[in-house]
Amino acid sequence: MWKFRRILNHKYVKPSDKSYMQCSVNVLIEWESGETSWQPLHRKDKAGIYDCDPVTVTIKAGTYDSNPVTVAIYARENNLLDAKGWKLPGLKKLAKTQKRILRHAKQAKLHLFRTKPIYMYGFEAPRNHEQAMAIDRLNGNTKFADAENAEIFMIDEFSTFEDLGFGGNPGPDYKKIRVHMVYAVKHDGQHKARHLTETPIDSIYSSVVSLRGICLLTFVAELNDLEVWATDIGNAYLESYTQEKVYIIAGPEFGDRQGHTLVIRKALYGLKSSGLRWHERLSDVLREMGFIPSKAERDIWMRDCGDHYEYIAVYVDDLLITSKDPSTIIKTLSGEHKFKLKGTGAVSFHLGCDWFRDDNGDLSYAPHQYIKKDNYLCLFGKRPHNAHSPIVQGDHPELDTSNLLDDAGIQIYQSLIGSLQWAIQIGRFDIATAIMTLSCFRACLRQGHLDHVKCVIGYLSKFKHGAIRIRT
Repeated sequence: MWKFRRILNHKYVKPSDKSYMQCSVNVLIEWESGETSWQPLHRKDKAGIYDCDPVTVTIKAGTYDSNPVTVAIYARENNLLDAKGWKLPGLKKLAKTQKRILRHAKQAKLHLFRTKPIYMYGFEAPRNHEQAMAIDRLNGNTKFADAENAEIFMIDEFSTFEDLGFGGNPGPDYKKIRVHMVYAVKHDGQHKARHLTETPIDSIYSSVVSLRGICLLTFVAELNDLEVWATDIGNAYLESYTQEKVYIIAGPEFGDRQGHTLVIRKALYGLKSSGLRWHERLSDVLREMGFIPSKAERDIWMRDCGDHYEYIAVYVDDLLITSKDPSTIIKTLSGEHKFKLKGTGAVSFHLGCDWFRDDNGDLSYAPHQYIKKDNYLCLFGKRPHNAHSPIVQGDHPELDTSNLLDDAGIQIYQSLIGSLQWAIQIGRFDIATAIMTLSCFRACLRQGHLDHVKCVIGYLSKFKHGAIRIRT
């Protein structure tokens, strides 16, 4: 549904004019689509039209009725508060102070930001339980409902909560916190739901392996004819106990337990200390298996096997294993230590990056899936135009004089820059110069800068098969 962005101009019309529309003042509106049109400022006869979409309301009811804040800002800036046709009910009060107008405008934009759809790999991701169920009904499936049930099943299986029932009181040492579901869609279309909580304590740092470390590790594996496997430890945080004394009140996703007092016993996702608790738990397991942390990279663990070393790179719950027989390590993790492993086998996708053997048999990695995801289509309604280079010859973005981006455009620009920076990290260093240059303008962004970012995405789309080969 389109909403208008701003008021560009105004004019007075007579009842005899075709554009009268029961109002003596018409305003020129710029819509979110970029189009412009003249619309009435205010209409007295508005019966039965407020059930329409925002565009119809603006046309039939009047601009002031659909967005009084924008009208108040325009009237104040153009000294129209006492002008003929502008003495509308509540307009002066709304425009009394600039701070109040700006606060209302920011609240309106923030509401739009909080409610606009989120897309992951071409799928809409809900913000809460009610929206998740609505998306399931719209799509005619139960994917998010199944994801919620799977999450509840796992936390019950790990005895994450202690149920005190309705009105249960865990004691004065415990603090109540809020909890909600966070929804996501993975690269393979799998729908996920996780509980996320707020806590009253400061964050506790937990390290992960660097991408540089992973590149070095795979090079060492190829050099020594080791197999490279990947695995994901399911519900990893629930493998360890939390030291925080907190409880929640169960929400609708808990079914019959809605409203119960649940004390958190395990390191639930979202607790500030959960990352550290899991890091300590996995470190104890790896030491018990005979691994020691590398002095060069603390989250690469190594074990001396006599004629070679075995390595495990740890990125929270994602493990990259290099060994002559990785299956023995997998059996120990799943058998002796009862970890629930997923996606186990020769590495094919790890940390947003595709891994494969090329025609020459060399191990290669590239962000193919990352580039193919349809976020651009969801943002702009079309696919990017192919480009032959990430940098246009003779282009000087520092001299750009196009229109400044609004808040929504700035948010889109910064999001795209962030995703492209990650694409560089996982193999596409050919766009590094372009993105480094465009990152300089995040404080004062213009439409030309956004068009340049679109060009970089078009370049990646055209040359999406670029990859890094590991040759020893």
